[in-house]
Amino acid sequence: MQQRQDDMMVRQYSFRWLKGALGPHTTIAGYVISALLLSVNAQAADTQNNIQPAKLFANLTDNCPTPDAFAIAPDGSLTLSCPNFANNKLQGELLSIAPNGEVAHLATIPTLNLTRKANPMGIAYDDNGDLYVADSRGIKHGRILKMSFDKNKLLNTEVIASGINPNGLRYRDGAIYITQLNMPNVKSSKNISAIYRFNASDRNVKVANTLDDEQLIFSIETQNPSIGFGLDGIAFSPNGTLFAANLGDSEVYQLTQDKHGNVTEHHLYASLPNDTRIDGLAFDDEGNLYLAGFGLNQIFKITEQQQVIKLADYSDNDGSNGQIDQPADLIVYQDKLVISNFDLMTNHGLRNSEHSKPYTLSYIELK
Repeated sequence: MQQRQDDMMVRQYSFRWLKGALGPHTTIAGYVISALLLSVNAQAADTQNNIQPAKLFANLTDNCPTPDAFAIAPDGSLTLSCPNFANNKLQGELLSIAPNGEVAHLATIPTLNLTRKANPMGIAYDDNGDLYVADSRGIKHGRILKMSFDKNKLLNTEVIASGINPNGLRYRDGAIYITQLNMPNVKSSKNISAIYRFNASDRNVKVANTLDDEQLIFSIETQNPSIGFGLDGIAFSPNGTLFAANLGDSEVYQLTQDKHGNVTEHHLYASLPNDTRIDGLAFDDEGNLYLAGFGLNQIFKITEQQQVIKLADYSDNDGSNGQIDQPADLIVYQDKLVISNFDLMTNHGLRNSEHSKPYTLSYIELK
């Protein structure tokens, strides 16, 4: 069982669990002492495991219980997507985060005549300041959106494509790249996931969601039979090379593209333990690649020499003091690595034990 920590104070533990773990004759005082020892041990382990301890970057508002992806806005602020899977009564939102961590509402994702709320995940700005959004709400309703702003005022929203369930998203050289965790219309004994590429000028493209889709540029099987997900995080290196991460296999691939953007070959760039469950990817200007370890509250750095360094490794926590709490995405921002704490999934193999307040972003100093 993962123990929770909160500002070096012991939270209330389950006596039933402690009784089973410590024996039926342990006194109430024994429970308290044991809980204290467990909490201290967890924090000692966190201190030992964190080469660069994380700090609190921002406390988020109640309309963002599940923060996900980042993009740097034209004005230099951070834009954060909030799919809000933890509360389906909340709309999908975009927040604006100032360099000092101040939070402001940017926009609610329009449903555009669909009854179900939007679930914005991957986001990216183009050179003109327009924002592309991966609206992840299933094959029938999933879309890629283009949102145009005048400063912080939403002017227009257009549909680039539908018929897919996009997750990660990047923009480069007039094209939008998205990952799809699985391909439900493809029959296979193993999970199939894919990367799609659309032109920024595309509008209302209907995708069949098969391996024959014109816009599909790469697909792969997940070998881990216990995880029904594949390609998730996606990023371009400073020299324009495309990278993607397989959440199910905890692998990172380096992809080679032709002049049309099609992937002509790929090779394994890094492999981490299966329970890492790599989510978001981000590069710095020096070519170092950072990974969000969604499964175990971890952050990794891969150097250009492909050396894997674990920067952070947190026990179960609530993120109140900047601890990493189920990281979904990260971004290099003003000499900081800013991290979103998704803090929702509690399935087998995940270190996170429950969803709870506060809703936070963390950061790690890079210089």
